[in-house]
Amino acid sequence: MPATSRLTVKVLAVVCAAAVVGGAGVAVATTGEPADRSTFCALMPDAVGLYTGNPVTQMGYQVGRVEGIEPQGDHVQVTFSLASGRSYPQDVRAVTRSKSLLADRSLELVGNYATGPELEPAECIPLEHSHTPKSISEIAGSAADFIDAIAPDDGQENVRGTVVGLETALRGQGENAADMMRHAAAAAADPDKLVADIGSSIANMAPLTDEALRRWSSIRSIVEQMPAVVAAGIDLWPGVIEVCEGIGWLVATLNDIQQNYGADIWPFVHGPATDALKLAATRSTDIAGLISTIPSVAPFLAQQTARDGALSIAYQPPTVATTATGAEVPMGRLLDLVLAGRK
Repeated sequence: MPATSRLTVKVLAVVCAAAVVGGAGVAVATTGEPADRSTFCALMPDAVGLYTGNPVTQMGYQVGRVEGIEPQGDHVQVTFSLASGRSYPQDVRAVTRSKSLLADRSLELVGNYATGPELEPAECIPLEHSHTPKSISEIAGSAADFIDAIAPDDGQENVRGTVVGLETALRGQGENAADMMRHAAAAAADPDKLVADIGSSIANMAPLTDEALRRWSSIRSIVEQMPAVVAAGIDLWPGVIEVCEGIGWLVATLNDIQQNYGADIWPFVHGPATDALKLAATRSTDIAGLISTIPSVAPFLAQQTARDGALSIAYQPPTVATTATGAEVPMGRLLDLVLAGRK
């Protein structure tokens, strides 16, 4: 093959390779940026951190981009485009999110479509469905508002009011404050006193604890028998009530005797009765000896009646002669008949 033909073939091969690479690049660029897009909008409280070209995501995956931001009074309208072929519920929510306060934010669409109405192109997400995190400027502004509230520009009046209120609250509390300082100084000078008192309490309770442990079997027995004892006490309680009622009656009777006969009883008790008891107490030995010398009455009578020709007493019950028969009827039988007739 001539040299000119070989050169021509090489040039054609290079041109074809460049065309293939260029076509592939164009295809990649075209597939990465879909041409068919739909435009939507969202009313947001603010657009801090949002800029044109920022991504629009759903569940963290980019589905579109921010096309424009337009202020509208106390809120802003964010226009964004979404790739076609994906549906979004009509009540989808728009949230600006970021990994930090300083980084650019993305617009996150919260809510996946299942059934029902869809978000139509050119339709705006309402303000009540939009949320933005607090920004550094808002945080700083809130802090400034708080400071202005507690210390406005004419802060001299606030300082004066604070001093006056403090003076009123502390008026007459000097002695209490001094006592508090003295007690605090004593506690700081001897911080171990409280610990020592706690240790003494524990040490003093040790004998009680040891004794309780040694007698634990008795304590357990008492606790186990307590239900039966309480039940028996409940059964005996009516008797206790009756005893108390009897004591009340006895006290009332004694009080009646005292009121009616006390003037006669107490002089006798404090006079002859007292002397007799004192004499008996002082002569108890002599009285005991005298009684011991007197033989028993029953053995004496038995001994007398047991002997032949011993002392005896004849007794015949009284009788009554009846007019009908003339028989003698003992008085005891007659009384029995009379009593039987009355019954």
